[in-house]
Amino acid sequence: MPIITVQFIKDVVATPEQKRELIEKLTDTFVGVLGEVVRPYVYCLIQETPQAEWGIAGKPMPDLAFLTGPQYADYHAKANAIMSSVIGGAPPTEPEPVKDWGS
Repeated sequence: MPIITVQFIKDVVATPEQKRELIEKLTDTFVGVLGEVVRPYVYCLIQETPQAEWGIAGKPMPDLAFLTGPQYADYHAKANAIMSSVIGGAPPTEPEPVKDWGS
């Protein structure tokens, strides 16, 4: 049985209507690739993590000051420089500003 798993931060990322739409469209996409024969067996799970039970770069989230501040931007710049040197790509560009998805 195929299982599609989507993970969200609880009460931040998606509304109940958006979750229902994701379940429908993810299932339809899976069936579109493998055929209608799999539809009855496709499970689509949405797992939500409470806001205080996750983190980025060792910082518990949500911490918007950290995500929009210079330390996090510096982490990205250093990681991009390392990746660029490994793959020989163009120098990294400035990271895009973090969007406020909670409003």
